[in-house]
Amino acid sequence: MRTLRNTKRRSLRPSNGKARVRTRRGLPNRSLVASIPRLFLYHRGLEDALREGTLVVTSHELAKRVGRGISSTQIRKDLSSLGTLGRRGQGYDVGMLVQKLAGILGLDRDWRIAIVGFGHLGRALATFLELREEKFHIAAIFDTDPNLVGTQWRGLTISHLDELERILPALACGIGIVTVPAAAAQLVADKLINAGIGALLNFAPTSLTLDAKVAVRSIDLASELSILTHHLA
Repeated sequence: MRTLRNTKRRSLRPSNGKARVRTRRGLPNRSLVASIPRLFLYHRGLEDALREGTLVVTSHELAKRVGRGISSTQIRKDLSSLGTLGRRGQGYDVGMLVQKLAGILGLDRDWRIAIVGFGHLGRALATFLELREEKFHIAAIFDTDPNLVGTQWRGLTISHLDELERILPALACGIGIVTVPAAAAQLVADKLINAGIGALLNFAPTSLTLDAKVAVRSIDLASELSILTHHLA
């Protein structure tokens, strides 16, 4: 999984239409951006703890919940960069820390997503997000397949790609997901950005050439699997 391509991030629009830029004193907080994947894991672990009725957690206990080789020392270092959040020897207030991390990660609001390419992968991602992630909502679906265009998925009408730049600006989507063949990915990405999308999750096995202000995560499933086959070999 590749890292964010940009250091200057365009404001992402949540479902309420308000812009949000995550910077400190006008400049990107690069150390914070680097720790975002870990902060997300902490948030998920803390939410689980809160649901179980746990009110205070130490860094050692959180490390056990998170796993993935993340040490309690790393957790303390990451959380200390966010301010004074716990007391030595006493642990962290779970409820307060969940709210703090939610605000930093943008998980304190709902996000609207547009998916382009509604084949097997696009449909699977949409279903996963709707069933598993309560903060992310599919607001628009686009494709070029005549067997899909005009049909519905969970009450949403699948629109033709040619209609994207007309339809999307009114939907206040902040994130676009690209699940099209590599040859079409650049065209699709350009259309999404022109329609006001500020961040892309790209599953097409190709690199995208975009303005540095656009946040992009590219996931090449075959490349990720090759890491595993190399390990097995």
